[in-house]
Amino acid sequence: MPIVDRREFGGRFSVRENAQRLANYRYLEIQLMEMLGGWCHTTPQIAFKATFGYHVYDHAQSADLLGERLEQLRSGRESQEPPNDDFARLCEYIWNLDSTLDRLVAVYRVLEPHLVSTYVYHADATDPLTDTPTVRLLRQLAAMGQSHIAWGQAVLDSLARTPEERRRAMDVQADIELRLVECGGVTGQGIESHWLVFHSTRAADKPAKRLRLSTRAYRFTKHCPPMEHSVVEAPFWFSSNGDDFKKAYTAEDEWSLEGYRHKFHQLLYGEVETTDRMGKMIAEFPKLPWTMRVELAHQMWDEARHIEIVAKACEDELGATLGYGPWPLAWWWMQNEDDPLRRISVTNSWAERNLMSTLRQWREHAEERGYDRIAELCDYLQADELTHVKLATHWIRKLTDDDPAYLAQLLDWSRKAVERIEGFYGSAYGSEGRSEPHFSFARGGDDGINENEVVSPIIGE
Repeated sequence: MPIVDRREFGGRFSVRENAQRLANYRYLEIQLMEMLGGWCHTTPQIAFKATFGYHVYDHAQSADLLGERLEQLRSGRESQEPPNDDFARLCEYIWNLDSTLDRLVAVYRVLEPHLVSTYVYHADATDPLTDTPTVRLLRQLAAMGQSHIAWGQAVLDSLARTPEERRRAMDVQADIELRLVECGGVTGQGIESHWLVFHSTRAADKPAKRLRLSTRAYRFTKHCPPMEHSVVEAPFWFSSNGDDFKKAYTAEDEWSLEGYRHKFHQLLYGEVETTDRMGKMIAEFPKLPWTMRVELAHQMWDEARHIEIVAKACEDELGATLGYGPWPLAWWWMQNEDDPLRRISVTNSWAERNLMSTLRQWREHAEERGYDRIAELCDYLQADELTHVKLATHWIRKLTDDDPAYLAQLLDWSRKAVERIEGFYGSAYGSEGRSEPHFSFARGGDDGINENEVVSPIIGE
């Protein structure tokens, strides 16, 4: 049988223009990753935080795949740039929106639909034979974006229920769409119509050559104002009073279903805060190595899944009404530190290391009591925690290899931070703190991780 190939050579984009557009797309994917990450801790709805965690990792993966294709097109793998300064300022304007409704409209009704439309146009307009890798990639990314848009539309329908709220959402959308059109969209070439059947590819249809902005492009810094704690919806509440914790979380038998209910409810707070802190770190430290940022986004996704797992276990398996007990103030203060390594040295290298041992202990007691579902959940959660501990261990060591004095200062700071945390839990539960905390990044005979070591009873991040 003869092979029938109806594809024809010819497309609108040269290799250079192709790479320039992919660099524009990568810029916007990273902007979306940072926006959603940085907004997470000021978004009250727990379900929104969880989905932001999924979407942040999606955008990180998209940016990574675009970087791979950029390298194949003889451009820099980490190349990213706005098409012009006005588009960068539009992203800055959206970043500074302070309403959850406005933020969701900007992302899920304007930026993501525009990006999906652009991906489909580019995939149709480029050469289907010589540029097949780009076609396959952009169609894949467009499908991912469509799923985001569908979620955003459903959420906006639930938020904007009154005519006034709908009108506000429409006004915000119209304003941002106008700004998008004025700056020429993600490529700066205008809002391009989709490739039409029978349209020619003559030279006159090809876009004009553009100058690369490179380091001359307008840049802005994403900074989140310091807060005492992340924002959460009712009925969740915060307390620094130890008596509140004793009253809410005391059980005669700590390995009963009531005891597990208290444990998982406290664990839920840690999963939410860790989702928030990962997003905040991604937004505020764009100069960290790209590979590390992708791993942070992956952890944010893990923590977002943990929110869903632990919340469902509390309600469906343990009979909890979420929000019945307090949320501690012992952890979030570290997320206001200017040093990114301080933000993970205690939470990842100490608290999550401890949590691995804690979850193992929970699993063993659950198996003894016949709580098979609880045991299985603990086992899966423990597996994820190991990845998070290794993340901090690797990157703290890598980024301090040439500066032993800085590493010593980081260790000293971390010990004092643990002392502060254990002081709170000591007052809340009457337990004595450990005098010598162990951090997985501290140099030793192995990677500093021992799954079977019970280091601290604290249910942390």
